[in-house]
Amino acid sequence: MTSSKQRRHERQRRLNEELSVLPTFTPLNDFTVHLINHSTSTMLMQSLIELARQTRRFTIDTEQDYYSHRPALIQVEFVQATSVVILVEVCHLPHPSSTLFWLIRSLFKVILRPEKLILGWGDIVDELSSFIDDGLFSSDLLEQITTIDVQHQFKSWYNDRHPHRCDLTPSADDHITCTCSYRPVKNRNDKWSLQKAVAYLFDEFLDKSRTKSNWSRRLDCKDVRRYTITNRKENETRELISYAAKDCLAVTKLFTTMQTD
Repeated sequence: MTSSKQRRHERQRRLNEELSVLPTFTPLNDFTVHLINHSTSTMLMQSLIELARQTRRFTIDTEQDYYSHRPALIQVEFVQATSVVILVEVCHLPHPSSTLFWLIRSLFKVILRPEKLILGWGDIVDELSSFIDDGLFSSDLLEQITTIDVQHQFKSWYNDRHPHRCDLTPSADDHITCTCSYRPVKNRNDKWSLQKAVAYLFDEFLDKSRTKSNWSRRLDCKDVRRYTITNRKENETRELISYAAKDCLAVTKLFTTMQTD
């Protein structure tokens, strides 16, 4: 018997294939990506801490390893004219007693200050809570942060601007009897996926084919230099990095559009 998880992944696969005909998702602005792991330089960390002090808004997402189900990656976008996205590889952190680990922990202490605004697609405090055992931040620190659940806000914002044209009254909530093609969420208890929000608002394709990935692996080629690095391996790494960064950049684009409309 097919499990509910398998059915969900099959629906996601079909949706990904259906939406892939759209133009590829384009972020609002240019961006750079930095990998944070045991090989990161202390100089880069000091620069990121200073940049975090100067940044008011961050977008955060996380990834769980598909195979081990362990929390594996924290993505943070420093929302700027040219954004900086850091990918914190929690399965490849330096020793907790090292200076580098202290710097990574200090960076999160700056990012998670109460005066900073943290955007997320869903409850980002709940997502980050699964990383507490990695020692980068405490539950007390998470309790004080200022967050916006963009996923929750998007539903009301979108429905206000796309009233029903079916038999329901224009301002009615989502309902299973709705036949409006431009309102894909039919059940009032259902949530918008990030991919569907990007598709319906921007007519763009946010590729989610990498959802089921080994996020515990290193996201650069340093660990495999002893072997022959194939183009396939390099392409897979680039795709994983791009996927992880765009999950933050997409939330930022949606929120910015909602704020300016």
